[in-house]
Amino acid sequence: MTSIYVELVRLQSRSSSATPAPPATQVVADAKTGEQSFTWTAENPVSGVLTDVSFNKGKSKLVFKLTINGVAYVAKRCYSLGGESKVSILVNRDQLTKEGITLGRTNFFLKNFKQECDSEGIEISAFDVTDFALVREGTVNSTESFIPSPASGLAPSEYSDLLEAEKAELAADSNILSSITWLIERERGDVQLRKYSGTLDHPSYSDKQGATINLFQHYVYLFSRKTLVLADIQASESHDKHSHTSILFDLMSHRINGIKSFVDQHNCVQKCAQMGFPRA
Repeated sequence: MTSIYVELVRLQSRSSSATPAPPATQVVADAKTGEQSFTWTAENPVSGVLTDVSFNKGKSKLVFKLTINGVAYVAKRCYSLGGESKVSILVNRDQLTKEGITLGRTNFFLKNFKQECDSEGIEISAFDVTDFALVREGTVNSTESFIPSPASGLAPSEYSDLLEAEKAELAADSNILSSITWLIERERGDVQLRKYSGTLDHPSYSDKQGATINLFQHYVYLFSRKTLVLADIQASESHDKHSHTSILFDLMSHRINGIKSFVDQHNCVQKCAQMGFPRA
């Protein structure tokens, strides 16, 4: 395990009875579109303990354990984007930022979706979007030499060999020098996961949870004026063992490429008709 300093940014917030994520800048989404924007916090960095070896991995990200102020998190970074080349610092940052924006915007859609279902008397399953933050590891001041954590996958020489333009882009207007970007979430533990859709695969479901996801996908497509669809939808059970709420995480979104596959594959469930949705 390695001690690191991190500074934080939050792209969305959600009320939760669980222990909250570390303090971070709150960002308000555009009230009409849900578009997200953010800046890194200028608060003092916090110290955390990050494992050196990943305990899980997906197709594109490695997952490590991170502890901040005694609270357990998982920390994710990109290691592959489908090719053989190593994911650079800047590409990792941009990919995780995109994922954070997708999560934040999905949370915006979900809040509106729940309100409309409630007003129409449509019974749906309980879903929330994972509470998350983006963090950057670095040193506490510019006089210290930055040594990337073993978990970052970056050798000290690789960081020192970065082009000056890249270093300038990575530098923050605060008291921490940024390097590796991480997306962190509360640790969910050993929970049951369910996959609802793939990158270009959008099956229909007859059970309540699945039909709720189908309805929500249709809602997002219409609410975004047919410019956005959600993909790779998966969920885990809530942190609260007394709650039946499922938590959405690791989401993707398509704006142009991929929308056609949703339109071609989506079969309206009964709830779509109850909401008065036209066919996708």
